[in-house]
Amino acid sequence: MQEQIMSILIKGSEQGQRYLSGGDMAKALGITRAAVWKYIEAIRKDGAEVVAAPRLGYRLADPEDVLMKGAVMPATQIIGGSYQYYGEIDSTNSEAKRRIRGGCQDGLVIIAENQTAGRGRMGRKWLSRPGKGLYFSVVLFPAYLPIDQAALLVPLTAVGVCRALEEFGIQVDLKWPNDLLYQGRKLGGILLEIGGEADRVRYAILGIGINVNLAKEDVPPELADIVTSVAMIKGEEVGRRLLLEKILESLDSYYRRFSRGGSDTFINEYRSLCWTVGRSIRFEWQGKIWDGFAQGIEADGALRVQTENGDTLALRSGDVHCL
Repeated sequence: MQEQIMSILIKGSEQGQRYLSGGDMAKALGITRAAVWKYIEAIRKDGAEVVAAPRLGYRLADPEDVLMKGAVMPATQIIGGSYQYYGEIDSTNSEAKRRIRGGCQDGLVIIAENQTAGRGRMGRKWLSRPGKGLYFSVVLFPAYLPIDQAALLVPLTAVGVCRALEEFGIQVDLKWPNDLLYQGRKLGGILLEIGGEADRVRYAILGIGINVNLAKEDVPPELADIVTSVAMIKGEEVGRRLLLEKILESLDSYYRRFSRGGSDTFINEYRSLCWTVGRSIRFEWQGKIWDGFAQGIEADGALRVQTENGDTLALRSGDVHCL
């Protein structure tokens, strides 16, 4: 019922209704006004600011930023059909694994206001600021996908997120394999975790973190020249709910096209957006540090590199630093 009341508040705000009567909500849901008040209090406890006015009713103070169940309603077919919200959690990817073990729906989205143990690639800690970003995971069961093509889900996700950000006026560069950049500074990242058999993917978890409304004072001094956010780029805060819905819709579209038509549906877009291509790089390979030149992106998402001694190789994982 709490989810239904949140949905009513969101739809009311989108229809231009400043306040929604508690009595009208009670009648629509077949409950008492006292019950409506109880659920409103629960919504407040979960972190949303609900304004109440005598004889007028209730309204959300910032409906465009609410991420709770009932608020986020993307127009998707797979991704986001099931949705879980947490005020705080260790890691949305860790919760995704727990949900998979317990049985969950394809396309489940798990989102948190804050992660106490959020992580990026290679176990690195991910900077989270409560209420300032989008920290979420998507669970997929792509039974059609061979295990050697699982890594393609990273460029697919990167392109999907990039296209959603473009609708907010932000042109993002993609740093191979998983970083979202704006003018060389990190705006977000992607962490793919998979489980499978010898030849097929059993599950895939797309972990996505985006700095949305981080202000300069939210960023540690040692990261000040490395990290940026949507708000810093635009000069104003943006509604995280609206951005999340756009991202989920974009991911859903690219994922369904991938399942039908393979990587040709997005890999050329990734190539055109990949900031790494055409640059001199330093990377680790076979236990050694090498310098080379990033020539392009292979059909399976690998980075084609010409080494300093003239050899050509395909990197499928690891850290790459542009020189």
